[in-house]
Order: sequence, then structure tokens, then C-alpha cells
Amino acid sequence: MQTQAPKTTGARKPQTATGQQTEQQARKLPSIRADINWLNPNEEGNIRASASLTIGGAFAVHGIKVTRSQSKGDFVSMPSYKKGEEYKDIFHAVTKEAREAMNDAVMKAYEQKLADQTQDQGENLAGGEPGEEQSAEPAEDAEEGQVMT
Repeated sequence: MQTQAPKTTGARKPQTATGQQTEQQARKLPSIRADINWLNPNEEGNIRASASLTIGGAFAVHGIKVTRSQSKGDFVSMPSYKKGEEYKDIFHAVTKEAREAMNDAVMKAYEQKLADQTQDQGENLAGGEPGEEQSAEPAEDAEEGQVMT
């Protein structure tokens, strides 16, 4: 009597991530560009800025916030919605490396935008004419968004 092997539906069992696979994924992260859309002009409130990400030149994520907490300091908050008493992320990174790359891109763009704003305020106080060219060299990452590759 011969036994038959169980039939398969063609679906593969998901592979578990190994340390080596995670390192390979980290090296293959797409480029991430962060743009700060809005800065909080006041020191009031927890929301410090609003940002967007462009991932791999193909996907955009809007509604990212830079939030200030007394215990954590400034941190990146992904878009979310409230369900009951909990907040659920609409978008999130799958790996630690991807989350760190996104957070780094947003925080660098935020810090650059703050620095640009401080420089602009200093120029206005110094009496520079609007539209007048300044002799200072632009910062190395002075473009509006930061690109992480």
C-alpha cells in the first residue's frame, strides 16, 4: 500500500528573518527624503513640526509629526488614528533599520529647518534687504529636505 504526500496549495511558508537577512535589508534601504512642511512658531504645545517623507522616489507619507515630550525630548510620530483609547499607526517601518533611517531623515530636516529659521531671523535683525544675496556659504545639507541612502 502506497501513501500519498499531502497536497500543497502552492503557498509558501513565510521565512523568518535572520540577522544576516536584516543586515542585507538594511543595506538595501531605498532613499528617504524628508521635508518639513510646517514649524510651530510658538513654544506652546507638543507638536513642533509637520513633515513628509518620500521613499525611493515612489512613495510619499504625509502627516508625520515631530513631537516634544518632557520625558523623551523631541521624537518622530508617524501618522495615526485613534480607535477607542489607543492610537493606531497608519504607516510604520517594518525593520529597526528602516525606522531609524526615517527618524534620522525627519530629525535632520527638522534641525536644518530650525537652523535656517534662526539664520533668517538673524539676517532680518541685521537689517539685510529682502532678496539681497548673502555672502555666507550655504550649509552642506542646506537643501529643504534631507536624503538618506
